[in-house]
Amino acid sequence: MSDTVDLDVIRPKPKFIKLGEKKIDVSFIPCGITFDIDQLMQKLSGLDIEEIQKGGAEAKKAFEMSVELCVIFCQHKYSEMDNEWFLNNVDAMQVQQFAEVIKDTLAKSYDAVSKYGETSPKN
Repeated sequence: MSDTVDLDVIRPKPKFIKLGEKKIDVSFIPCGITFDIDQLMQKLSGLDIEEIQKGGAEAKKAFEMSVELCVIFCQHKYSEMDNEWFLNNVDAMQVQQFAEVIKDTLAKSYDAVSKYGETSPKN
């Protein structure tokens, strides 16, 4: 009988995005960047959607924050994928899609932690 609790079983199956010839696992958010991602997502969700849709300063702010989100997500593994790299190698649609995947991954992560907490054995 083993006293090992296998936490690998709660990690999601890998899911990759290919961007700039790099494969980025978007199935989970590493704990080292979770709070940075969460903080930026909260700032993004606080922006006025109607103002963003009008374009102008609010749209630019949302785009810049989305790029920052992608940079934070990628730089823990690919240090060269900084703000300048994204601005020079990725288009707006790619940034938008990548940001949506990150948002979805964060939501799934929090949901999984909550569910695991409800079902995990108590000591």
